Amino acid sequence: MGKKLIALFLCVSIFACSVLAGCGANTTPNGQGVKIIRVAFNQNEEHPQYKAMKELGEKFEEATDGRYKMVIYPNGVLGEQGSMAEFIRTGALDMAIVPCSVPEGYDADFAIVGAPYLYQDMDHLRRSVQAGVFDDLFQSTRTFNFEVLTVYTAGERNIYAEKPVNSPDDLKGMIVRVNDSATYLNMVKYMGGVGTAMSQSEVYTALQQGVIDAGENSERVYTDFKHYEVAKYYSYTRHIVHPDVVIASTNFLDNLSDTDKAVFDNLIKDSTDYEFDAFAQSVQEAKKDAEGQGAIFVYPDVSLFREKCQPLLDSISSQSDVTKNIYDKVEALREEN
Repeated sequence: MGKKLIALFLCVSIFACSVLAGCGANTTPNGQGVKIIRVAFNQNEEHPQYKAMKELGEKFEEATDGRYKMVIYPNGVLGEQGSMAEFIRTGALDMAIVPCSVPEGYDADFAIVGAPYLYQDMDHLRRSVQAGVFDDLFQSTRTFNFEVLTVYTAGERNIYAEKPVNSPDDLKGMIVRVNDSATYLNMVKYMGGVGTAMSQSEVYTALQQGVIDAGENSERVYTDFKHYEVAKYYSYTRHIVHPDVVIASTNFLDNLSDTDKAVFDNLIKDSTDYEFDAFAQSVQEAKKDAEGQGAIFVYPDVSLFREKCQPLLDSISSQSDVTKNIYDKVEALREEN
């Protein structure tokens, strides 16, 4: 049985169980049925995104006197992330935390949300979310029976290798592992290197054997996968401030009462702040752990890399009136150095 079929079977089973729960298998003290909110997530329970979603669920359960209970399925047990939007569209799932590439599969304008060098840092991304820069774009996916509720960060992606990277010249001839994305591959080319797509699980061995010269990811991934053992220098190129998105079924959202929806919307905003703060704390812990293992953190002039990638950013931002408007709003929130 294929992975997608297994995932679909699991989702259908979960859906059937939740229907039974709604028919009275689970009830609140006053006899009302409990609605189970089913959430898919591909990371573990220690990830800041999981913790933020867990807190959201607990607070919503409390605010609704137990009429809603959130159940999160971590570690990708329901299948790969690309399938989650389809499960949500059909009502087999209620919510999921996924990369921006998932809604981008339905609307190409989502490419701007995770564009290279769009943001200075995680705080710049947070300000953009809080200012409502993406609200209209996020609402537009209701056409596809799901809605993007907010952005959770997965940190800043930077380059790490066995030598420091202080300028684009240092990347010349270097093979850099990236996600399987045309944008990422082009980004590395503009930065001065050569991009190659590779599974994250293969990066350590590829660095060790010299198949690639560098990786690129957050401090959390760098530390968790012990890449400091084969790539001593972590250079803050800050080429991507990584936005994941929380998506929800319109069926779930539209069945909330006006009162419950108002509470839920406020808790989504709170969970966004919680997640950004938790990820920032996680980054500091990861850096401390890596430094304890001999890693060296390098701080190049980011403007040198951003200038090289500006044509790519211009191409993404100019693809529609929507992307141009978002780009201008994000730029207006950029802080002067």
